[in-house]
Amino acid sequence: MHYNLFMNKLLVFFILFANIASNAESQNSNHFLECDASLKVEGDIASTGVCQFGEYQIEFFKNLRAATAHLCNNQPFCGVQADWKGADSYIDTIVKDLNGNIVATNLVENVDAILLNSSSINTPYLVLQTKRPGSAGPGSYFHIFTASPEFKKVVKIGPLWNSKKGIYTNENQDLLVDIWVKNLPPENPALANSISYPITLKLTDNEFVPALEQMKNELKVYNQDELQKINSKAKEINALVTKYILNPDNEIEEYKLTSPGFMLMDIYQLGFMQMIINLVREGRIDLAWEFFDRAIPARYDSREEFNLPMYKTKKIMKETINNWLTNLEYWNEIYQLNQGKNN
Repeated sequence: MHYNLFMNKLLVFFILFANIASNAESQNSNHFLECDASLKVEGDIASTGVCQFGEYQIEFFKNLRAATAHLCNNQPFCGVQADWKGADSYIDTIVKDLNGNIVATNLVENVDAILLNSSSINTPYLVLQTKRPGSAGPGSYFHIFTASPEFKKVVKIGPLWNSKKGIYTNENQDLLVDIWVKNLPPENPALANSISYPITLKLTDNEFVPALEQMKNELKVYNQDELQKINSKAKEINALVTKYILNPDNEIEEYKLTSPGFMLMDIYQLGFMQMIINLVREGRIDLAWEFFDRAIPARYDSREEFNLPMYKTKKIMKETINNWLTNLEYWNEIYQLNQGKNN
């Protein structure tokens, strides 16, 4: 029963995979890639599919007893190695040439699962995705291979902002991918307060470089409802900071009032820094500073003796954040997205 259920899921996936391939024929489909999702099981090892990529054959193997086997989610073209000592095999992928000679095994080291990404259909490359448990974003990477003039890895890219979006093309047929960039606020607080933002890259001469024009074309245009939500968030943070300053009815314990960490933690958890970076990434640094001015009340300076030196007053806080922005990864591109705005 379980085998029939698995095969039904496999058939549905293969039909979807075939439909994608059919639709891509009129676009930029990969004429070098042909795949067979036939499932073969020998003991604890399942061959989950074979792809012919140019003059090379890639086969995927999943160890059914591996703790991370669930990462394949019953998908074909997915490999998982054994994760215990003494296993009979530690193979997740094998590449052979036309003569049947093995030219490569385990195409990516130190991963929990490796699978064929559907981006392979729309590009002249073989695109493999690697996963780690629970990795909705930062744990997923793309590994791009070519079969010309020989089978070799071109580049690794990630972590991915949206692994489901994959590698895509624009009207100029540029190969694009959105990566996940992560940073910490200026005083390097707990990782729970980290901020993140996407950067679009394009493949040029076997290297991914920032795709500035693509990012400019995709900048968000905020409507009135979205602007109202930004304003509401600023008011919420303003009210929290004011509570720390006035402490009505002794709502906040004394030790929290005299330590800067607690107030910062609370406003970070409300999305203070993430909102600023979201607006700046979308080319609206003007809105970011409007948000800052509304979120941090002027009376913030009245508790300067308890604030961190880099956040001592509202003015100093703004200068600190501005300097921090200029040190962000890909700041040169982000700066150009904000040209013409009030800096």
